[in-house]
Amino acid sequence: MEGKGVTRRQFIKYAGATAALLGLSQALVPEIARALEEMASGKPPVLWIQGQNCSGCSVSFLNTNYPDAAEVVLDKLSVRYQPTVMAAAGYTATGVLEETAEEMKGKYVLVVEGPIPTAEGGEFCTFGLEDETKDLMGNKVPKDKPIEVWMEELVPGAAAVIALGNCAAYGGIPAANASVTGSTPVEDIVARIDKDKPVINIGGCPSHPDWFLGTVLSYLINQEVPELDRYKRPTMFFGKLIHENCERRASFDAGLFLEDWNDYDPDMKLCLFKMGCKGPVTYADCPTRRWNSKVNWCVGSNGPCHGCAEPAFYKDLSPLYEPLPEVNFVGLTPMVDTLGWIAAGATAAGIGGHYLYKQLGKKEPEGGEE
Repeated sequence: MEGKGVTRRQFIKYAGATAALLGLSQALVPEIARALEEMASGKPPVLWIQGQNCSGCSVSFLNTNYPDAAEVVLDKLSVRYQPTVMAAAGYTATGVLEETAEEMKGKYVLVVEGPIPTAEGGEFCTFGLEDETKDLMGNKVPKDKPIEVWMEELVPGAAAVIALGNCAAYGGIPAANASVTGSTPVEDIVARIDKDKPVINIGGCPSHPDWFLGTVLSYLINQEVPELDRYKRPTMFFGKLIHENCERRASFDAGLFLEDWNDYDPDMKLCLFKMGCKGPVTYADCPTRRWNSKVNWCVGSNGPCHGCAEPAFYKDLSPLYEPLPEVNFVGLTPMVDTLGWIAAGATAAGIGGHYLYKQLGKKEPEGGEE
């Protein structure tokens, strides 16, 4: 790093920024600096493959700027395969993928972007070539390799698997048409191959670059999977309801709601609940982390939260611009069908979850569960 003009002071500053990203005490900066030095020399290998996706999470990752994507890909990690950004193609690219999987067993992190389509023999998503097959005329021809086959080859040797983005983690938008493509969340595929393999789900459509980078750094620095919630999301990024930290929470509590887009007044900052905001059921740190170098986020730009970090997105949270079902303004009621109990605390009328559960005859959750 010194050879590249990076001073010790700059390096420690970067270690401090990493501590802030991971929500750690600045007292741990020396330890983080040591771990980062080891990482820089060892360059932990990462294999990043894409399934039934739009590459949106790759594009979002490219927006990270401290450190920037090039520094992460080339210096901090050894990203051996990433189809969106790599220069190699064809046999050269897939050869690196196969070589790394063989030589670095148990050491590489497998990142999967997009769910795995399994219908029609997996022909909805293929890359690279399998063994030769024969066409109708009996001629030998190359056979495309389904991503499900790649998963069978890559998962056993991975130290951990990261399902990046809502589509990979929970099915997302492709799952709305799963009956056609057989779209399957990454976790379910991994469970079939190796039920003991660690899986980390990172929601978002797309995911925030900090969520991915922070998760990878946490795993590599601590040599263990970070604390996860019941949906296997890192709690350091998905531990609080958006509703709790929303800049328009005061309007919600006061009963001030936008009900017509034509009535928008930028000075009022009315609550967007009636316009389809899913913030009361979505766990993510968007209001405090914000997007595009902390410039803004969905609600800040007068758009309702679509709940893209939640397992229920997209199918069970649509239509996106309509209010949540079974929710009223006397209190946020439990949505027992698909979303579970909403732990939103006190409501506009001061009615808590205990009262609501009592009225509905439901047993209250135990042990701090949502």
